[in-house]
Amino acid sequence: MATGDFSETISISTSDEIGSLAKAFNHLQDNMNIVLRQISNASDQVAAGSNQLSASSISLSQGATEQASTIQELTALLSEISSQTNQNAKNADNANQLTDQAKLNASAGNQQMQEMLLAMNNINTSSKDIHKIIKVIDSIAFQTNILALNAAVEAAKAGSRGKSFAVVAEEVRNLAARSAAAVKDSAEMIESSIRTVNDGTSIANKTAKALEEISSNVASVSSLVNQISIASREQSQQVEQINYGINQLSSVVQNTSATSEETASASEELAELADSLNKEIRKFKLR
Repeated sequence: MATGDFSETISISTSDEIGSLAKAFNHLQDNMNIVLRQISNASDQVAAGSNQLSASSISLSQGATEQASTIQELTALLSEISSQTNQNAKNADNANQLTDQAKLNASAGNQQMQEMLLAMNNINTSSKDIHKIIKVIDSIAFQTNILALNAAVEAAKAGSRGKSFAVVAEEVRNLAARSAAAVKDSAEMIESSIRTVNDGTSIANKTAKALEEISSNVASVSSLVNQISIASREQSQQVEQINYGINQLSSVVQNTSATSEETASASEELAELADSLNKEIRKFKLR
């Protein structure tokens, strides 16, 4: 027993002190065999578990390292997306301001076009009134010409006494003729002006209608751009939240990797201790 041999059984059948001591030694050997075998089995299980734990920890550490690398790439990508999203939000805000200004300009242009239409309608009405007046003047010139002809006939009948009156009648006739010619030219100019005004009014009406459609379209675009601006800001906030969560996940993964490496190292040490314990136990000779 002093050399580590617990396989022998002491065969002493006496009941004296030597017999009692022999029974005690046999009982001690029984207990030592049981304890050492239990320790050996336990150390084997500890060694196997330590090896499995070490392998799992190494695998977990490698996986955590790969995850950390992937998370770093994802973080860089999210940072770029966040930067682009913020820029898109700024561009959407600028576009929203520009569309609002365009909407105001379109509304102002439409209002000015309506005022121009009103002015052209007034010009058209005035031109028609002038045309009527010219028609009256033309009629007066025609009647004056007839009266001048009648006066010339009467002056011719009067002979020498009507010469001066005939001269006056001729001048009145010439004046009436020039008035008629001027009235004719004025009438043609007024009619041309009326046609031009009518054409301009038609074009202005089409332009006003187009401006109304432009104003309506600009309002729709402004609404869409405003929605894009709001969505871009919300996306920017969501990307920032995702980036924050990934940073936290990266910290957890790094901690997990470090803990796994520590666990693997401790498991290897524990396996070595279990092997050393087995070696020590194998020095004993058991039943």
